[in-house]
Amino acid sequence: MNGNEKEKKMKKNIWMKRGKRVFAAAMGMTMICTMVGCGSSKTTTEEEVPTVTIWSSGGQEVREALQAIADAYNSNEEYNKIAKVEVQFVVSGTSEQSLPDRLSAAYKAGEKDTDFDLIAIDDSAIANIEAQTSEDFFEEIDLSKIPNYENLIFKDNIVGDNFVPYRGTSVYLAYNSETVENPPKTAEELYQWIEEHPGRFTYNDPSTGNSGFSFVANTIYNQLPEEAATSSDEKWKTEHTEEWDNAFTLLEELHPYLYQTAGKVQYPMKNAGSLELLANKEVDMTPAFVNMVLSQKAMGTLPEEIKLTQLEEPFLGGLAGFMIPSIGKDKEAALSVIDFYLSYEAQAIDWNTMFASPVVDSSKLEGLEHEDWLEETNMDSLRYFSIGLLQKDIAARWTEEIGSLAQ
Repeated sequence: MNGNEKEKKMKKNIWMKRGKRVFAAAMGMTMICTMVGCGSSKTTTEEEVPTVTIWSSGGQEVREALQAIADAYNSNEEYNKIAKVEVQFVVSGTSEQSLPDRLSAAYKAGEKDTDFDLIAIDDSAIANIEAQTSEDFFEEIDLSKIPNYENLIFKDNIVGDNFVPYRGTSVYLAYNSETVENPPKTAEELYQWIEEHPGRFTYNDPSTGNSGFSFVANTIYNQLPEEAATSSDEKWKTEHTEEWDNAFTLLEELHPYLYQTAGKVQYPMKNAGSLELLANKEVDMTPAFVNMVLSQKAMGTLPEEIKLTQLEEPFLGGLAGFMIPSIGKDKEAALSVIDFYLSYEAQAIDWNTMFASPVVDSSKLEGLEHEDWLEETNMDSLRYFSIGLLQKDIAARWTEEIGSLAQ
C-alpha cells in the first residue's frame, strides 16, 4: 500500500463487519487511529488499548450473557484493536451497594473520568438514576458511529438518543399445560380463571420483581389510554384516581383466591419465587419473564409441560440497553462496544446464554439453540412500558393496601 492509499484509508470512519477478514486486516491500523487516536508513525500496543467497563445489575443470567459477549469482543480481531471490555456486575438482592447508589455517589462527589464507561440497564430503571443524579447525566449517543445500529428493529424507543437497546424483555403468562388445557386469552378471562381455581395462581410481590409488578400494573393500565404506558407524567395518577381505585379494588377481590400456605395467602418474593412454585406444581399459572422460563426449561428446572402464552392485553415489556454516563472516561471506545453488542454474532450469544429476545432480525442469527422457542418470544406483541417513578408509587400502594392483607 503506497502513502496516498494509506492516507485515504485512514480517513474512513467505519467499524469492521463480521466475516470481512481480509478487509479487516487491511484496515486494522485505521480502526485504531480512528477510535483511540495515533500519529502516522505510531503503532498501538496492547497496553495502549483503552478498557471499556460495562456496569450492570440484575440476575446471574444477565451477568453471564454480558460476560459471554464481552469475551467474544475481546477475542474478535477486528474489535480488540479498539478496546478491551470488562464487566462489573451488582447482583440484585444482595447487601452490595446498588448500581444507582454508586452512580449517584460518584456524581455527587464530582468524580470525572471514572470507569463507569457504559451502563447496561433496563429502561424502567433509568428514571431512578436520573432522579439521583441529573436529567443530563447520560450523554447523547452519536448513532452515526454505530454502524450495526442499522440492524436494530427498535429504533424508535421512547427513551431517546442517549439509550441504545441491545435485548428485549417481556412478561408472559406461564402455565402448566397438563392442568390448564385452555389458558386465558384476555385479562377478564384470567381474573375469572383465578376465582374458579382457588390457590392455583400467584404473582410475586411487585416491589421485588417486575413479573409480579406487570400483573399489578395491568389492572391499572388496561383502563388507561395507550399513551399512558409510555409516560412518567403524574397526571396518569392524579387525574385518574378512579382507574387506580378500581384496580386496587380488583386486586383486593382476587387476593383470597391466590396461592396459600398454612391457610394464608402468600406472595412469593422475586421473579424466581413465583417460578419455583410453578416448577413444584404448587400453582398452575403465574406471570413470568420469558427468558427466565426458557432458561429454566433448558436447564431442566422447569418441566417441559410449562408453556407460555400472551394475553390480548399484553403484560408489560421493555428493552435493556446501553447508556453512557457523563462521568465515564472512554466514551469513544464505548461506541465500538455498543456496536458489537448489536452484531448478529452477539445477539446469537445473548440468546444462547439467557434466551434474551433479540432486538435484530432473528432470521439472520446463526447457531441458535432451541430456535423453535423464538416463537414464544415474539417481540411483535411487545407492549412497551416505561412510566418512570410512577412504578414506585404503584408498588408502594400495593404494599400498603394488598401486601398488608397477607400479614
